[in-house]
Amino acid sequence: MAASASLRALAVVLLAVSLRLAGATVTIEDACKQHTKHPELCVKELSSANPEMKAAALNGGLAGLAELSLSLASQQGAETVAFVKGLEKMPGGMPPQCLEDCVAKFQEAVADLKRSEAAMAEPKAKDVPSVQGWLAAAKNDGDTCMGNCNRIEGGGDLEIVDKIGDLTKMCSIALSLTDASVHNRTGTA
Repeated sequence: MAASASLRALAVVLLAVSLRLAGATVTIEDACKQHTKHPELCVKELSSANPEMKAAALNGGLAGLAELSLSLASQQGAETVAFVKGLEKMPGGMPPQCLEDCVAKFQEAVADLKRSEAAMAEPKAKDVPSVQGWLAAAKNDGDTCMGNCNRIEGGGDLEIVDKIGDLTKMCSIALSLTDASVHNRTGTA
């Protein structure tokens, strides 16, 4: 009799846990804090997204937030290319050699982000390994640009370094959320 009561209690607990998990929703704050290295930037950027995009992302759970972060990283990549191109007109901007290298690197990063965005938008089969590779490449492009500029005399001042660094961080956020969504989907988180 005691074993039967214990089994019933265990069944009730398991049912309650499974119902809680089935109804669990992912918040931007929780996803950013649990899965990224830049939670403050992640929360700021994802929370400030277009309300319709944000609502759709939240409805999609962690995978939806990964897609939103990827879209935002892609948008930021395009803005970064425009910013870097505009530096040649700024007094004390960046040395020409550094500027040319950075524009090329960020154009490569934007192409990688666009490929990732298109692959994640595929409804049938998302090519997650390719997305992860493209995101890593985009992040590396930003790191390479700034690393090369810092070695050149008069390379980017701190404001420029910080502005460009945000793209690298957004790529890192998108990569982290993509990884987390894949691991959570397969149950290996």
